[in-house]
Amino acid sequence: MTPRPGGRRVHVVSRDYLLSIVRETGELSRAELVRRTGMARVTVNGMVAELLTAGLLAKGAATVAAGPGRPARMLTLGPAAGCVVGAVVGGPGVRVAVADLTGAILVEHDRDLDTSDVTGSLDAVAALIRDCVAEAGAERGRIWSTVVGFSAPIGTSNGAIVASSVLPGWGGVVPATELQQRLGHRVTVRNDADLSLIGEVAHGAAGGHRNVCYLRISTGIGCGLLLDGHVHHGATGAAGEIGHVQVDETGALCRCGNRGCLETIASPREILAMLAVTYGENLTAERVTEIARHDATAERVLADAGRMIGRVVADLANTINPSLVVLDGPLIEPEGTIIQGVRESLRRYAQPEVADTTVVRASALDGRAPILGAVSAAVDATPAARGSRVFDAAPDGVSPTLRERAVRRGMITDLLRARGTVERSDIVKLTRLPRAAVIELLAELDHDGIVETTAPVGERRAGRPSPHFRIAAPPGLLMGLALTASGIRAVITDGAGTVRHDDTDAVPIGLSGATHLRRAAEFGRDLLLRHGHYLSELRAAAVSVPSPVDPATGRFGARGVLPMFAGFNPGDEITAVLGVPVTVENNADLAALAETRHGAAKGARDVLYLRADQYTGAGIIAGGRMHRGAIGYAGEVGHLNVREVGPFCVCGSRGCLSVYLSPAYFAALLDNGAATTRPTEADLLALAASHHRPVQRALADAGRLIGRSVASVCNVLNPAVVVVGGGFATAGPFVVDGVREALLRHCSPSATAGLTVVPTSLGADAEILGAIETLL
Repeated sequence: MTPRPGGRRVHVVSRDYLLSIVRETGELSRAELVRRTGMARVTVNGMVAELLTAGLLAKGAATVAAGPGRPARMLTLGPAAGCVVGAVVGGPGVRVAVADLTGAILVEHDRDLDTSDVTGSLDAVAALIRDCVAEAGAERGRIWSTVVGFSAPIGTSNGAIVASSVLPGWGGVVPATELQQRLGHRVTVRNDADLSLIGEVAHGAAGGHRNVCYLRISTGIGCGLLLDGHVHHGATGAAGEIGHVQVDETGALCRCGNRGCLETIASPREILAMLAVTYGENLTAERVTEIARHDATAERVLADAGRMIGRVVADLANTINPSLVVLDGPLIEPEGTIIQGVRESLRRYAQPEVADTTVVRASALDGRAPILGAVSAAVDATPAARGSRVFDAAPDGVSPTLRERAVRRGMITDLLRARGTVERSDIVKLTRLPRAAVIELLAELDHDGIVETTAPVGERRAGRPSPHFRIAAPPGLLMGLALTASGIRAVITDGAGTVRHDDTDAVPIGLSGATHLRRAAEFGRDLLLRHGHYLSELRAAAVSVPSPVDPATGRFGARGVLPMFAGFNPGDEITAVLGVPVTVENNADLAALAETRHGAAKGARDVLYLRADQYTGAGIIAGGRMHRGAIGYAGEVGHLNVREVGPFCVCGSRGCLSVYLSPAYFAALLDNGAATTRPTEADLLALAASHHRPVQRALADAGRLIGRSVASVCNVLNPAVVVVGGGFATAGPFVVDGVREALLRHCSPSATAGLTVVPTSLGADAEILGAIETLL
């Protein structure tokens, strides 16, 4: 039966979903397919017949009949179900694997490769893929997906290889296009560190984790990031450039053009070259790990490399907050010297609660993580896998038609939430849904009270007008609370987020965080009542706090960064007063969210917000999502170590970034150092506003220090925009210019190629506006 044109997409998705169930189970009966899909028996029979005819399914053995009638024939993947191809290019050669749709590898081979010859390398890769496919057997049918990994960043906009020290001469090459022309079928290209990460999640140590940092310590040092369950690519595809984090400003010149990069100190190439001088012979990685078991010199070299890698990992743990760090490479052994060195530095430099909850492991995949990840990514790109993903979140027993409708409704509502008011014709273009389907779904959403028509925003276009839609404002009021150093800020908004009332209570944070939170809730309640509203009108509240909040439990950590905000649930304190659901988030995270939706980084999907003042912090937006970290510690840049023997910080460590930004550190600038009272941030800002050049210079230096400290974060996250906010940013361009200068100086060229550094446009309002955003 041929489906009607308007239902073609639903038919295809339903067929792919059915195929995915057979792929995952291996074999099953038609009756079981009916039960698991929720489709009518006649629909399942029709699709099974279609798939049998196409050879995508085959009839297996007959089951033993439980009652009268003929035994059922089991269904399995057919000979035309096809195969997938995974390949990895880099270092000494290329490895190719061909697998069936279950991911079982049928054929796998590698070949040496001279990557200095780009054209010859691409020819060799294509030839090896053809040979492996032929060896797997022509009867395998269609090649559904081919994924190739390269040891270099891949541009997100054009798929071109970003200029890299690992594959010199490949910059600007679009390997997907080149390989497609040679192979005659579609090819997807990924960074090999990302594929290794996927391999570890699917087959290795990272299974079950949602926040993972994978380090491949091989020809170079690459990093793959899993943030909240999503592989992070960065704004331009250059995320993960950990090998070019600068660890010694006067160190050896790196191939990227910078000095003292981690790669120049801790890569196997440098370690082997160093030990070759000591031992008078060329050494392999296997030989070095063997020598290190009984030789103090080799052991110390590996331990120092581990501690240096761990120093960078500690910064990432403080700012990205993974639950797991996986190390892989020829010098990495389980519980080996490098692993122990990484753990030692993590305990020394990371926040105590972060160090306690960050696991460091060696890969158990014996160097096969990249190729296994390439195969997993290829399987995940097949129609059978896509059909399964479409319905992952849908309840069992719901028909594919209804599930597809729910997916389409979600596409429209997500678009409206992100963009506000949108013309119907633009909804059609941006969602790529059929016009008739959009009209029908908008009418349905309007009837359900989820969206509403509204007046156009801006100038009208020429031609026939198209109606505009936005998310309907739910009834009731919303409350935002912000706990700041200068006091408590409270705002009341309507259901659409429009501010109705706003006030501040200038009370400093006391020794009891729970008491302060209750006072904030009481202040917000009084603001509500003072303007003639009832508490029953309040629908929800959100609170901005200057401390990490565990995203899973909603609690402050047992050993929080600030001792007054530790060991309890802040939401409980607010709910006890207001009696409504409460969301509690870190202040810098909320500022980042607000700047991304309404401020200086509007429209960007990868953003780093820096709070530049005595309470330094950072907020991270990764792939359009607010990143909190495994236990909520993402963005704690104020506690990055700047100097080993520096002043004590409130967190208990020495030489944290925050101690060099506290007003007391600038005391010498007041009255030529003759001041008898400790300066305040307001004093510094007043002097800067009065053109006090030493203060302006000191603020620029503070910006350089912040930029130098977070350069490693930018190298790994690859944001499109860095927004500089906080009190120091109100004094003029000094801090922003200092941050920009330091990032351009200390980050890798690929990380800064598309980077913009801008001042906040929301100022002190960013945190509380971000709090309201979480409720919309």
